[in-house]
This record gives sequence, structure tokens and C-alpha cells, in this order.
Amino acid sequence: MKERPAACAALVLFLLLLFLPAGLLKKAPPVTQKQTGRVTGRVARWSIKDEGMQLDLVKCRIQAGDGTVCADHILVYLSDAADYPVGADLSLSGTIYPVEEATNPGQFDSSLYYGAKGISCSVFAEDAQILALHPAPLREKLLQLKKCLGEVYDTVLDEEDAGVIRAMVLGEKSALDTDTRNLYQRNGISHLLAISGLHISLIGMGFYRILRRLSGHYLPAGTLSILLIAAYGFMTGASVSALRAVIMCILMVTADLVGRSYDMLTAMGAAAIALLVPSPLNSTQSGFLLSFGAVLGIALFSPLLRLYRPKQGRVFQALGVSLSVLAVTFPVLLCAFSEYSPYSTLLNLLVIPLMSMLMAAAVFCGLSGLFSLVLARIPALLCHLILLFYRKMGELCLTLPGSVLSIGTPPGWKIALYYIMLCVALVLLYREKRRKKYSRKPEEFRPGRRVLAASAALLALPLLLICVRIHTGLQVTMLDVGQGDGIFMRSPDGTTFLMDGGSSGVSSVGTYRILPYLKYEGVGRLDYLMISHMDSDHISGIEELLADSMTPGGIDIGTAVLPEISEKDEAYQEMEALLGEAGVEILYMQTGDVLASEKFSLTCLWPSPSAHSDDRNELSLVLLAEYQDFDMLLTGDIGEETEKALLEAGLLSRVEVLKTAHHGSAYSTSEEFLEIVRPTVSLISCSAANTYGHPSEETLARLEAAGSTTFITKDCGAISVRVESTGIFRVDTVQ
Repeated sequence: MKERPAACAALVLFLLLLFLPAGLLKKAPPVTQKQTGRVTGRVARWSIKDEGMQLDLVKCRIQAGDGTVCADHILVYLSDAADYPVGADLSLSGTIYPVEEATNPGQFDSSLYYGAKGISCSVFAEDAQILALHPAPLREKLLQLKKCLGEVYDTVLDEEDAGVIRAMVLGEKSALDTDTRNLYQRNGISHLLAISGLHISLIGMGFYRILRRLSGHYLPAGTLSILLIAAYGFMTGASVSALRAVIMCILMVTADLVGRSYDMLTAMGAAAIALLVPSPLNSTQSGFLLSFGAVLGIALFSPLLRLYRPKQGRVFQALGVSLSVLAVTFPVLLCAFSEYSPYSTLLNLLVIPLMSMLMAAAVFCGLSGLFSLVLARIPALLCHLILLFYRKMGELCLTLPGSVLSIGTPPGWKIALYYIMLCVALVLLYREKRRKKYSRKPEEFRPGRRVLAASAALLALPLLLICVRIHTGLQVTMLDVGQGDGIFMRSPDGTTFLMDGGSSGVSSVGTYRILPYLKYEGVGRLDYLMISHMDSDHISGIEELLADSMTPGGIDIGTAVLPEISEKDEAYQEMEALLGEAGVEILYMQTGDVLASEKFSLTCLWPSPSAHSDDRNELSLVLLAEYQDFDMLLTGDIGEETEKALLEAGLLSRVEVLKTAHHGSAYSTSEEFLEIVRPTVSLISCSAANTYGHPSEETLARLEAAGSTTFITKDCGAISVRVESTGIFRVDTVQ
């Protein structure tokens, strides 16, 4: 490593940033809450979206309220697709949103992602006016070319194929449909959809080799190739993985031009420094970690593979590269996706060799389509056949047993142990390589199999620790779903429950908050889906969970539990139909019914067989969870009417934790109710932006008077209650 100062410096810089709290690396946001205002700024790039247009504005000024603040970079969404060229100074009015932070484990952290890009907020603009023009013809032409190529793909390919090709060639992932995205991700081949080293090298280096052969001159070929690589990187969005590949490819071409050898580790170090110095938050991005981890794996293991197997066929070489990348990136993959496909290594052996043909056909299709759509349909057919092969192989793999392992996101100490053991194993293996170097007869050198076995054993323990999750005690997590409810429980024997899953304030709450959390926890099967009642803020995300369960590799749902009521309204019947379509068994519960294992039980306290009400809230499932000396009361959205009925029936007793009814409404959690329940801790799920005044000051005052400590998702994020086998519990929050 002494011969590679750039690689050493990059490693030191990365480790320093990795151990710093991410909060120290973030810039203070210009706005902290949703508000209306006016924004001025200069267009740095634009892109067409289905719903309109997205603009990247730089050198911005935000006028909101009584003040004006500056921002380096913001995103603007417009419902129209008017012409706003690069370099135009715009004035816009609309709604300004701060970048959202993750408030649930597993949730995508927009503040880190956009913070790494320097984006501090977003604006949904109602109107836009061009104040001045500062032409940037090259960048504008590149974006116009990207738009035209996208239109060609949309014309000559079907919708699904066009979405994949636009993602692969143009970096437009928004064109992908959900099923295709899930298919590639669950099979471990989603890297094909990202503009990365594979794509840049196929286009940039392929162009360089062709020019060099045609012209016979290095300098013109190299200069044009460097310009093409840089232009392609900008046109495709300049993602972290694309920029890494652009920098390394430019260094590779430059080394060839000046007659120097190309060193992968040195080039990687230079690229890392170039990305981390201006934007330290890049060190937190999965794209950065996976991209550099893949290159690092190839650079570190390739010499060792040649040591242990000097003569390598193409299949062994491809397998060695795939396993080398996996060895370095496996924990990062779990942090990014929480699941792993054991067939991905073999599947990559089939799909990657076809990528050069696919990229060549896609590029030729796009460029020829600018002149003749008839001519473009010829390479489009080849693209379709290759993508059809990808799809069929992916679908086949997902039908195999164990196609998707729901491992979950490993804790930091397991990841640290894995990489420490990996480093020790590499040291042992490189000592063997050093022994060969100084051997009297290196051609007769035989690497020690004991060293290889010891290195494999060093990785086996942390790998096993990462893949196996041991659960003890009871876990209850109230997710932050905005204005709604969603509570996850895992019993001591590993049985999983989800009580409700909806929101009236967060769109696609199932896709973006509930499912990511379940994957974070390594839940491959949800044993019980408990639905307290049919208000949308309790069930809006359940349809998304059911859709996911019906796709190969999705989270399976065992049994749905509904309140047993005599009069079923339209929403209730629709939910029964959805559950039936998804093949989910339905269990109905009423007062006295119990779901129980050896140490854990859920007892239904309400609704009773004689219960009737015009308000579906009053017919909510009320459940008592019991484990050792710990009791938790789950109350749905019941009001004082049902509380009174429960009190009269003598069904209530003291509990340690109360899920406060109806998001802390003033018309629930009465004094009489609290006198009997007397919770040590109360949990409230609601949004800071709700218009109902939840939680009410009266309810908070009653809880305080009852001696209960209150946790609210709008203030704390997700709230987890963990109960030990002794019955002692603790409460943890995200924020």
C-alpha cells in the first residue's frame, strides 16, 4: 500500500467520515417545515417526468414568511413541460418542502441522499417565469439528446422494455414499473439498472478502442473518448456510481495515452477523494459503498485467484469476479436491501455476458432512431429478446426454493466484525502470495491449503452471525406512519404480527414505510395481519402489503384477523375481498377469543357479540397482549362509549403500556378509563401536520395526571418497546 498513496489517503478519509455522526456532515436546511413562498435560481439540468418536469436549480434564494434565505441546490417539480433551458434564471412560486428524514428503521433517508447531492429542499411550483438566460449550449444539447433518445425507446419498444432500457442507458429509473424493479432487485441483478462501471466501460472504453483501431492514433481517440465519457456521465444524471466509473475510465484512457500502467486501486482512491472531499455525505450512500466495494473486491481478490488457480477459464474467471465483489459488498447489500438472493451469483454469470450486446444494441437503436424509426426497430428486437431472457430467468429463479432470503439489516457490530475478519483473511492470503514472490522456484510454488481453509473459517463465523438473527423476549414497535396506525409485534417464539397499516397523510405508506421496516427486521412471513377497523388511516397501506405478498419473493401473509361484527359496511366487505384474492386466511375475533403460544397471548376484549354502533371506531378490535408480567393494551380508535362498556364488563386491568386510542383524541382515554388501566407508558401515533389537533392537550393532561410517560411518533419517530424474559421492558425511539 506504500506504493499507492492515493488509495491510502482515500481509505483514511473514508474511515474518518464513516465514524463521524452523519448529523455533523449535514448542512442546516433553509426551511424546516412546509410553507408557501417564492424561489429564484438558475437551471442546472432538467428532466421530463410523467407528471411534468423536474428542474435542478442552483444559486437559489427562498422568500418565505418574513425572511429570505439562500440555498445552494433545490429540486423543483412542475406540472407542465415547458421549455426551461439550462442556464435560465427562474422565478417560481409554490409550496416548499424540507427534505424528509427517516423516522423508521429501514426507511429511505432522503435527508442523507439529497444532502449528499447538496439538495436542501424541494418545491412544487405553481408557476415559473424566466428572468434571464445564461446559455449553456453543450449541457442543453446533451439533455435534449437524452430526451430524444428516450422518445425513440418509447416508440420502438413496449412500455416494460422501454423502461428498462431508459434506466440502463439514460439513467432514468423513474420509467421503471414496480414489478420490473422488484424482479431485478430480488434476483440480485439490480446493478444492471444503474449507470455504473459496467455501463461506462462498455460505452466509453468500447468507443476508445474502436476509434484507436480506426484512426491508428492514440491522442485523438483518447481525447474524444474522454470527452464522450464525461458527457455521458453528465447526460445520465451524474450519480455517485456513474461519477466513480467516469473518473476511473478517464484515468485508464489517460494512462494509455501517456504510456503508463493503470493501477485500479490508485484510480479508485483518486475517484473516492474526488467524490468525498466536496460531498462528505457520499460516504453514507449505498451507491457509493456498493460501487467502490465492487471495485475493491475485484482489485483485492484477483491476484489471489491467480495464485490459487493460475489457469482460469472464462466461467471460473467470471465466477471469481462475482464472488470477490460479493465478499466485500455483502453487508452493504443487506443494509441497502435487507434481503439476498442466493442464486444471484449464478444468474449474473448468465446475464452479464449479454450486457455488452444489449448496450450496443440499445445505443444503436437510440441513435439510429433519431434518423429512422424503421431502422431502429431492428436493434430494438434484439433488445427485446435479451430483456425477455433476463425476465424469464429472473422469474424462474424466484420460483426456486429459498430464492429470496429475508435476512434483515445487520447491526453495526456484526458488520464491523465481518470486515475485521475479512482483513485478517486477506493478510493471511497475501502472505502466501508474498512467499511465492520470494520462492526460489515460483513456478513450482504450491499455495498452502491450510491458509485457504483458515481464511474461509475466519469469514464463516461473522457471515453466520450476519445471516442468523436470534430473537428473545417480546418486541413491539409503533411505526411512524404519519396520521395513522401501524404496530409491529414479534413474540418470544418468533411469531410476527402487524396491527393495522395505514395513513391519511403519507401516500404509499405500505411501500415506503411499512414494507421497508418489515424487511429491515428480516420478516419474510407476516404470520398475523390484525386489522382493528376499516378507516383508511388504518388500512391504506394494507392493499400494498397484499400486492407485495402476491409477487414472487414478496413478504408472505399467513392469517388476517378482523373484528367479528354483525353489520359489515362496504369497506369491510372490500377488505374481505382483497384478502380472499391474495389467498390470505381470515380469522374473526370477538370478546374472549385468544391467540396464544407458550409464553405470549393476545386476548380480544372487544367487540362483544352484542356490540352495535353507527361509528366503526367504536367497533375496533381491542387486544390485550400478555408476556410474563408485562401487559399492553391495544385500543384501535375506540372512544368513551366503548371504554365505558369495557369498564362495565370488568375487562380492564392495569397495564404497563397503552396504545392510546384514536391518535390521542380528546374524546378517548377518559379519566375513568385511566383510573383502572393506569399505564406506565402511553404511545400515541399521529402526524405533526394533522388537522385534528391530535394529540389533544386534554388527553395529554389526563395521561400525565395518571402518572404515565407519553411517547408520540410525531416527536420521536418509531417507538420500540422491548420486553426481556424477566418482564422488564425498555422504550427506544428513532429520534
